Amino acid sequence: MTLQGTINHIALTVSNLDEAMTFFDPFLSAFGFTVSKPALYNGTRLCVNINENNGIAINLWEAKKNHFFDIYEPGLHHLALNAGSKSQVDDVASLAKTLGATILEGPAEFPFAQGGYYAVYFTGPDNLKFEVVYMRTLDKTVLQ
Repeated sequence: MTLQGTINHIALTVSNLDEAMTFFDPFLSAFGFTVSKPALYNGTRLCVNINENNGIAINLWEAKKNHFFDIYEPGLHHLALNAGSKSQVDDVASLAKTLGATILEGPAEFPFAQGGYYAVYFTGPDNLKFEVVYMRTLDKTVLQ
């Protein structure tokens, strides 16, 4: 395996970091991320949250100015995370609801991949869109 072309980190900007962390702390923890405390950097605050299992970080920045996110404008559409099972997709959907997210679709099977594509789509803080998906064809425990 090579690191070339893999994701190092994703940085999302939120209007209020403290409020957003009430959502992101349990959400990211459910996927094995170590969630950090806010730190000052370059005139704003950020949290660097690392998944030690795969080295990927999801960093959250507090906005210097507010321009609210629209899913269908140029830029980020949504962030998708792999789940380890269909039940984890269901668990995250329940967690997202508990945290005040709006469920857009699912959890359900979608026709996006052969072998199964079980996902939930929801919006979290600042209307950021997320997807959690289980694809059986990517599951190394099933393929062994």
